[in-house]
Amino acid sequence: MVHPHLEPQPLAAEGTRKSRELPRISIVTPCLNGERYIVDAIESVLRQRYPDCEHIVVDGNSADSTVALLRPYRHLTVISEPDRGSHEAMNKGVSRATGEIVAFLNVDDCYPDNTLAKIGAFFAANPDVDILVGDTVVYEDDGPARITRFVFNHPNGIWLTECLFGNPGINGCFFRRSVFERVGVFNNDFHICADRDFFTRTALAKITSVSLNEPTLFYRAHAASQTINRTRSNILPIANELFRMASDFLKRSKEARDNRGLARAWQAFEGARLGFVLARRGRLSDAAKLLIRCSRQNPLWPLYLFHAMMLRGDVRQHYRGSWNAKLPAPG
Repeated sequence: MVHPHLEPQPLAAEGTRKSRELPRISIVTPCLNGERYIVDAIESVLRQRYPDCEHIVVDGNSADSTVALLRPYRHLTVISEPDRGSHEAMNKGVSRATGEIVAFLNVDDCYPDNTLAKIGAFFAANPDVDILVGDTVVYEDDGPARITRFVFNHPNGIWLTECLFGNPGINGCFFRRSVFERVGVFNNDFHICADRDFFTRTALAKITSVSLNEPTLFYRAHAASQTINRTRSNILPIANELFRMASDFLKRSKEARDNRGLARAWQAFEGARLGFVLARRGRLSDAAKLLIRCSRQNPLWPLYLFHAMMLRGDVRQHYRGSWNAKLPAPG
C-alpha cells in the first residue's frame, strides 16, 4: 500500500541550471527492517539538492521502526507491504517511478555529495546514452573507524565480460527508464543475484553505457549485508545462484552460440567456485557430483576454467581503485 501521509512533494529547486533542463531522477530504495541506516540513505539524497528528484522507498512490511522514521520526510513515496525480497521491491519501484532516469539506493548505502547534479547534467547532454556507470566505494563501519576496503571501477561501462566475471555494481549505475522497457525488470527466481542476470541481458541487448569514472555510491559493508561482509555468510547461496545462472546461459542456444567461449568459460568458473565452496564445507560428495555435471555440460571445462581465470583477472584489475576516496561522515 502507499501511505497517504507520505505522498511525494517536490523538493526545492536550487542550483545554476533551470530544473526543466535536467531530467527527472527517480531513486528507488528497497528496505526491510532498515531502522539502523534508513535516515542516512534519505539524508544523502536530500543533500543532493537536485531540482527534480523523487525518492521511492519500497518497504517489505518492516517489523521495526522503519516506517515511523520515514514519516517526517514528506517528500517520500512509501510503499509498505510484504514482498519476496529486494529485487521484487526494486521492480515495484520501477513500476511506480515517473523519472526519465532511475537508480537504486540500498537502505544501508548513500550518495557522495553533488552526484545527482553530475548525473542529470550528463544525461541532459548525452541523449544517446542509456546507462551511466559510476564507481562504487566499498567501506566498513562495523569497527571504531570507517575504512575503505576497495573501489569498483568500471572504465568500459557495462560489457558482457564484466557482467559474467566482475561486479558491475548496480547501485552505482543510473538508467534511462527505457532500459527496463527494452530488457524487462529483475528476475525474482534469483533471490540474491538478479542484478547479474539483469546486467547480462542489458549487455546482450547492446544497451549503450558510459563510465563516469568517479564514485557515485558509498557501499556500506557490514555484518548484516546480504552480499559483502567479512564472514561471507551468503557465499553458498550466491555460488548456487550464479552456477544456475551460468548453466542456463550455456543452454540458451542463441546466446551461447553467439558468445560460445564466454558462455563455456562462465559455466566452468561458476562450477569450480561452487565446487570449492561445497568442498570447504565438507560436502565432498556434492562437489564430486557437481564436477560430473560440469563435465557433461561442458566437456572441456578445465580448459575453459583457465580461460575464465584470465578473463576474471583482466576485469578485476580495475577493482583496486582509489584508496583515498573520501568516505561519508558518520551519521
